[in-house]
Amino acid sequence: MHTELEKRWLKLSEAKKLIEAKIASTSVETHFQPSGSWSMAQVIEHLLASEGGTLGYMKKKSSGGWDALEEAGEEHHEKSEAINARLESDERYKAPDVLPEPGNKTSMEELMHTWSTMREELYSFLLNIDSAHFNKLVFRQPAAGMLTVLHALEFMDAHLRHHLPQIDRIHQA
Repeated sequence: MHTELEKRWLKLSEAKKLIEAKIASTSVETHFQPSGSWSMAQVIEHLLASEGGTLGYMKKKSSGGWDALEEAGEEHHEKSEAINARLESDERYKAPDVLPEPGNKTSMEELMHTWSTMREELYSFLLNIDSAHFNKLVFRQPAAGMLTVLHALEFMDAHLRHHLPQIDRIHQA
């Protein structure tokens, strides 16, 4: 894996480990208890939908060949930075309409297994990307628009870290 992808992959993997550690420190009973909003299971289900949608979009968009994709311009880099800064803030945001409402019915064990499987699929996808394609627009983020694969990984990391305080709030409720 190219160092630019690997750096982002490792940061994204670390964010997942932080969430896994927080969930492991809670009792099974708390996984489904709503705290006035989503439960822990619903947060994980939301993250799965987001990551799965990101991976699916990138796979579909790149299936016609990377060379056919448009190059990112300065405005794409700025929008990527803006969405990540927004996620790093303490503000809460409504999930984009493109994502389904989490159901709160799937066991945490099943959700975590699905997440690990999806991450393996993402890793395999990333292994096959040539660095010449890092500036190609391959993912449409609902609020930021088209992004590159590097932007997508940065967004995924910022999105996971955005939900860490939410998991803390649920745990403390």
